[in-house]
Amino acid sequence: MTLIGLVCYKTFAFILKEDINSYNEMLFKITGNRRLLSVPLNLIVQIFLLATFYIMVAGFSAYFYQELNVTRIIGGVVIAVLSLLTFYKGINGIVKVNLYLIPILILLTMFLGFKNNNNLINVQITGNSARWTWIKDSILYASYNSIVLIPIIIGLKDYIKNKKENMIASTLVAFTMCVIGTVLYLILNKFKNEIGNIEIPTVFIASKIGIVYKYLYGITILIGIFTSAVSAGYSFLINCTKNKRDYKFISILICIVAIIFSDFSFSNLIDLIYPIFGYLGFIQLIFLLKY
Repeated sequence: MTLIGLVCYKTFAFILKEDINSYNEMLFKITGNRRLLSVPLNLIVQIFLLATFYIMVAGFSAYFYQELNVTRIIGGVVIAVLSLLTFYKGINGIVKVNLYLIPILILLTMFLGFKNNNNLINVQITGNSARWTWIKDSILYASYNSIVLIPIIIGLKDYIKNKKENMIASTLVAFTMCVIGTVLYLILNKFKNEIGNIEIPTVFIASKIGIVYKYLYGITILIGIFTSAVSAGYSFLINCTKNKRDYKFISILICIVAIIFSDFSFSNLIDLIYPIFGYLGFIQLIFLLKY
């Protein structure tokens, strides 16, 4: 989480100092103005962003199937329509979605964590964490998420005006993610023997507290998936389109294709994509932090 906060700070500082207005421009700068590096790296990032959008669509659909016994296609149609409406609003739509939904996500996560705190007191740290491989996993997690995060930060350039605001925003991001990540880790670690074959384990865990909490956390999960989907989708769109006409056309296209991907296994897609793009994202972080 500290690394993600650092990525936020360095990215904002970089785009303000260099007056960066696009992701392509940023990649070109941090790779030393070498197109042989920036062009393939940009292509890889675009593939990742689109893949992440489709993974989130599959996750949204998995919830409908797992908890409501509704066909995955219905869930795919719902999130595709919501995503398209958000894309049409541009960066203002992304900001508004996160402005209203992220606080709800944070509050519900913290509430469910504290509601289940009696089960967390005697948690034993075992497995990978005990063998210190958590360091590698933490770096991969930050690298993976930075691929979505950096293009969004560039779009938010006008919202951060100076170094002080940058420091406050980046610190709040790191602190909030650290608290929420700790709560989620403790809960998942407590029930790790019961969630091996469940696609959305946190909803299953919430159901053990009570039916009301099950659906409360279901809402939390859907909010998290939706905000991740529109962030990845929007980042892809602004980086691969040059005018409003192309933007609207490709928005419709990727949302239609998303319905097809809604029938794929969410957990299998995560297992495949996460480590690959975690390592690729690390390359981008090296260039950014080095610059």
